[in-house]
Amino acid sequence: MKIAITLLLYAIAFVWGCTWLRGEGSKLHRLWFGCILVWCAYENICGITETPHFNMATLYITYFQPAGRFIIKWLGG
Repeated sequence: MKIAITLLLYAIAFVWGCTWLRGEGSKLHRLWFGCILVWCAYENICGITETPHFNMATLYITYFQPAGRFIIKWLGG
């Protein structure tokens, strides 16, 4: 039930947000707005169901943190 309500609220937010996006280039802005809302819904539903998921911290922990440690060791720190 929580997931259905969450999806309904995201759909309402998308429709309401698209009414504000008017003018030149609005189709592209609506596309980006929809992509952001889909990502937020994905994160929210994964949080509700407690399933492991990919997020922005995963990229940092997987790639940038080991690279930073390597650079620090390489510089003698």
